[in-house]
Amino acid sequence: MNLHKWCTNVPQFNEQDIFPFDRNSEQINTVKTLGLLWNSVSDTFTYKVSVSKTPRFTKRDVLSQIARIYDPLGLLGPVIANAKIFMQQLWLLKLTQNKILPSELSQQWDAFINKLQYLEAPSVPKCVLLTSVKSIIVQGFADASSKAYGAVVYIQAVSKTGETRSQLLCSTSRVAPLKMTIPRLELAAWLLLVKLTNKVLTALTERVDSVKLWTDSSIALSWINTSPHLLKTFVANSFPNPTVVEGL
Repeated sequence: MNLHKWCTNVPQFNEQDIFPFDRNSEQINTVKTLGLLWNSVSDTFTYKVSVSKTPRFTKRDVLSQIARIYDPLGLLGPVIANAKIFMQQLWLLKLTQNKILPSELSQQWDAFINKLQYLEAPSVPKCVLLTSVKSIIVQGFADASSKAYGAVVYIQAVSKTGETRSQLLCSTSRVAPLKMTIPRLELAAWLLLVKLTNKVLTALTERVDSVKLWTDSSIALSWINTSPHLLKTFVANSFPNPTVVEGL
């Protein structure tokens, strides 16, 4: 029996005489996994973007293209955020699904999708840790603007020989709601970071020695360090379980 979906980054296990598989089923070194392309030789992930080009764009076309950008790790957050901000503009115009976009917006969207091909160039290392790890530090950053807010998590590993590696692990972002102040958006970004960090800590099987979360908003930091019952309703209700924040 031949295996049709077998691939590993251990070269000797890919030998035909050890695990026979159908070499015509897909490319040998690069395979799809979890919506990404994995190169088993370099042990890296790359993205494959499907672009739909039409003479004229509708809101339905924009939604369809955004849905085609699959990003399980959130590494394409800035790109997807820009697409969703554009979509927010279309909602404000109250266009129907099949309404042709105005000329100016159509040109903006055409320029955007023409650049999506460049997402296929970068590669992301699958391995984020070092061998013989001495300590692991999780670093998280949150920030916001008037259009969007987001959070990103890095993992920093130090080996027993003193070698250090810092690697972007994952991120997430949201389009900013209309008429929300920057301090509240900064707080929303912080809460997004807390949730993302908790997911990372749950997924990691290695012991984490330190977790450091960062924000440049002094107002958000003030709210975080204030008892919820002393805050306005919106801010107080925004906090998750206080022990989650204190534990980090």
